[in-house]
This record gives sequence, C-alpha cells and structure tokens, in this order.
Amino acid sequence: MKHPWANMFILLIATGSVVTGYYAFVAAEPEQAWQTSAHRAAGLAVVAVLVWKVPNLLRPLKRRWGAWTGQDWVAVGALSLLLTDIMLGVAWSHIGRFSYLGSSGMTWHALLVFLIVPMIVWHLARYRKLLRPRYWAERRSVLRLGGLALAGTVLWQVGARIDGVTGIAQAKRFTGSYAAGDFTGNAFPTTSWLNDRLEPIDRETWTLTIDGAVDAPQTIRYDDVTGTEEETVVLDCTGGWHSTQTWRGVRLGELLERARPQTSAASITVTSATGYYRRFGLRHAEGLLLATHVGGERLSHGHGAPVRLVVPGKRGFEWVKWITRIEVNTTGAWLQPPLPLQ
Repeated sequence: MKHPWANMFILLIATGSVVTGYYAFVAAEPEQAWQTSAHRAAGLAVVAVLVWKVPNLLRPLKRRWGAWTGQDWVAVGALSLLLTDIMLGVAWSHIGRFSYLGSSGMTWHALLVFLIVPMIVWHLARYRKLLRPRYWAERRSVLRLGGLALAGTVLWQVGARIDGVTGIAQAKRFTGSYAAGDFTGNAFPTTSWLNDRLEPIDRETWTLTIDGAVDAPQTIRYDDVTGTEEETVVLDCTGGWHSTQTWRGVRLGELLERARPQTSAASITVTSATGYYRRFGLRHAEGLLLATHVGGERLSHGHGAPVRLVVPGKRGFEWVKWITRIEVNTTGAWLQPPLPLQ
C-alpha cells in the first residue's frame, strides 16, 4: 500500500476535526472563537493528507464494478462523503449561507459526520497495525504531522484573509453563523431540534409546573410570567444564523424562590411540551429569563410561545421552547447528554 502513513494521520486529524467540531458547535462566547478556528484548520489539514491518500483510494475505479470488494466500496464511500463534507464547510465559511432540502449547509456539514466517522473507523481497522506506538514515534511521523498542521493553519489563514477582502468575515459571527435580522420582533428564523413538532398552545390553559426537590411545588399560569424584566441577547442557532433581540419576561430565580428549593438542590431540568429538555446549575438558572415577549411582541408559536428560556452565552439548542415543567434536582447539571438526543 502506497503512503500507508496517510491512514494514521487521517484517523488522527479526523478525530481532531470531530472533537474541535463539537466544541465549535457549542461555542457561543467570543473567547471561544479559537475552537472554531481549530476546527477549520483541522478540516483543511485533512485536505493536505488526501493529496497522498486519494490516488490509493481511487484504485477500485480502475477495475470493473463487479470486482470491487466491500473494503473498496467503504473506502470510496468514505472518501466521497469526506470530500463533500469538507466542501460544504468551505462553501459555508467562504461563500455564504445556503440551504438544501430545508436544512442549512451548516446542518448538513454536521450531520454527515455521523456517516463519515463509522466508515473511516471501519476502513482503518484493516490497517490497525499502523496505530502501534512505534509508527507514531518515528521522526518522519512527527515531521509529517507538523507539516500537516502547518498546511491546515496556512490554508485557514488564507481563507480568513480572503473573507476579509470579500466582506464575508463581516457578515458572520466567529461561530460561522450569518446575520438573520436584529431587533425584528418575531420576524427572525424559526427552527426546532430534530422531532420538535407541536400544535400551538393556548395561553389561557397553559400552566408551568415547578416541582422536584422543593418545599412548595408551584403551578404557574401565563399571567404570572408576563413580567417586565428585559434583556438584549444574541440567539445563535447551530443551524447557521444569529439574531439579536430584546426579550421580556420574568427571572427564573423569582419563580424558584416561590417554590423554595431544598438545601440539597443542585440543578434544574427545563422541559418542553414536546419532552425536549436541558439541565442547568441552580445558581446559573436563577439569573435566566423566562421570556413571553420579543421585541415588544408576544412570542409566536414558532419561537416558543407561550414561554421560552433565554440563555445568554449558550447556543440556541439550550433555549428551551414551549416550557411546561421545571424540575429541581439534587444531582448536577452535567447529568445530561452534551447535545439533545430528541
């Protein structure tokens, strides 16, 4: 096999790209911008590896389809998906916002990872002997890895300079999200996570339950959460858009105070009418806003009416919509999947 070391580095850099991709996916504060930069550099380093790897992967094309082995199909499939994913990322970063079949290019870029990773792992399992420490410790391996890291960094910087000239850099946040209208009331995009589909909720019959590790469980109606607290916050959606809006409602801490959390309370679970939920540390949660209005308008159904959570410094999937229950827990906020599973 020609250039066998390329397998080793595809595994290493692809792993780095997935890990940095996750952290870029959840990054919401400017000081986390390095996570997105690292992801871009890692992805472009994969391109450098493919300069050596692609000719080897394309060998099956020289044979008749009937002579292809299962390994050939996996190798070519993984290559096709990997190149597609890289092109999606590059196009989104340097050309602009686009969608296909109702999902943004950013969303497709993220979803393809779940197909690519198993195929790469399966393909490389055949050459697992290359993962032995002695291959990694060779001077040539260290130099190659350094060269690939440098190549990825240079390509990333070239792209950043081009973005500055074309104006793309000014059109997006460090997360890669593009502006979708600021201070527009309800006139900004609506998105839902996976299977979140729900009929509109009647404000008159809606209730919010606060229970769990509390001394005074509460059943709260809509009029009790239409407060006067306002906060201007940017909502940055992982689908690739962002919007700064002024939200109005009531502080979660005010409602929790009525319920009197027990001394053992450590976190809360905020649950939607769809069953979707996210956990937050109790002290952090007390400062969050339960919003009923945006830009002076009542929240529309698509934006989470009657009540949604506003979580400054977090991406959109933490901003639970259509809230119906807040449970106070004695366990920590970490006891949840890093990303919602439903």
